[in-house]
Amino acid sequence: MKNKLLFFTYAVVNTTLFLPYFLYLLIGNHYPTFLNGWFPLIVFYVCNLTGTFLVRSFGKKVSTRELLLFFLLLASVGSFLGILVSINALWLDLSAILLGLSCSLLLPLYLTIQYHERRLFHRSFSGKDYGFAFLTILLFMPLIILLVKVNLPELAFGLYGIAFLVSFFLLRNLPHYDHGKMPNTSFDSRFFLLFLVLAGMTFAVKSLRVLADNHFSLILMTLLAILLIGVFYLIQHSSFKFSLPRYVYLFSFLQGMLTNFFILFGTFYLFSLQKGVYLYSFIYLAYGLGIISSLFLGTKVLNLFPKVEKVTLCGISLLVGTGLIFIPVCIPVGGFLIGFFSNLNSSLLNKVAYTKTTGLKDSSLLVKNRWGKLGSIFQQSLLFLLFISFCHFFEIPILSLLETITGKSLAPHLTSIVFVLRITGGVILFGISVCYLTTLYFYEKELKTKQAPIN
Repeated sequence: MKNKLLFFTYAVVNTTLFLPYFLYLLIGNHYPTFLNGWFPLIVFYVCNLTGTFLVRSFGKKVSTRELLLFFLLLASVGSFLGILVSINALWLDLSAILLGLSCSLLLPLYLTIQYHERRLFHRSFSGKDYGFAFLTILLFMPLIILLVKVNLPELAFGLYGIAFLVSFFLLRNLPHYDHGKMPNTSFDSRFFLLFLVLAGMTFAVKSLRVLADNHFSLILMTLLAILLIGVFYLIQHSSFKFSLPRYVYLFSFLQGMLTNFFILFGTFYLFSLQKGVYLYSFIYLAYGLGIISSLFLGTKVLNLFPKVEKVTLCGISLLVGTGLIFIPVCIPVGGFLIGFFSNLNSSLLNKVAYTKTTGLKDSSLLVKNRWGKLGSIFQQSLLFLLFISFCHFFEIPILSLLETITGKSLAPHLTSIVFVLRITGGVILFGISVCYLTTLYFYEKELKTKQAPIN
């Protein structure tokens, strides 16, 4: 990775955490797609959360290097297909599928390559490289959003596609890293079935937000409950090999839950408070700025608290940021904290996953990434199941709840719905907090025994 322009690839890959959401969120409403324009966003969301399980089902037959190059090309194709949206809105749906699958894997794949470079060739980014990457994101992200805002989505998709294509050409001369013998694993039906179940769950939950039929909503909720039981059955009756330290799995899962809770619940809460106009700035923009800032200020912030273990500091900050969701004026602060410390915590856990894996280093970050996705899916499923349960308990029509939390209209039961939202959010946040703090307690206890904190 001697090319001096690699900072550009680093910037582009990191935008996959948030920029595509802006694209499909802003574009979908302008075209006659299924589910009132929400379908492309839902498709992207589903593929982004579950794509890693689909890829895993085909086994580890190729290296991270080949996977990275392939998905950069796939992301480029997906972006270019979005250019055709003015011809037929179906191209936007196909674009969402390809870009969603790519964004599910690009960041962990690229970070794995960075770790290979450091370990095998002692090459890493300098402060100057990170600075250029920061400037690239600051210029690139507003330009993409501006093009969509002025009704030029074709140019936005075209520019994003070119960025992925340039990244591919910058990385195509990467060396073939020696990891020993690659395992010749065959098709794994467990992961393929898990992909189908999780995709079904995620699509059911996201579709509930825009359905107008109360009976169909109940059918989907029943399906969701069945699928959730199916996930637990699959996990319980499968002999998964734990190749990473156990706390990496737990922290990744819980962080996935917290991040997803803040974004999803925060969206619903703002709509119920009649503040949907602030959705982009309070939730998505604040979250994106937090991620960008952590890339360049994360280490400095950690050094401000030398006596506090780094993973513990990130965990407490994540809980505080999530708790701010219940104070409307503080939601953007919470969004920034969630983006900042979730990305920082991921970096810390990535380092542990790569250095301490008992399996193949080439797939260690993908394993950790899958558990974060699993946490996100589990949280959103639990959120909607509790929504429906409390609605039945307080005799609130489900349709009224769905119309309110999606900003369609203000239901006559608004006061009761806001109350249900607060109860549901409080219960979930309390449960996650207890699990997270308990995990931190045992993690700190283990550190005192081994005296080996994460650096």
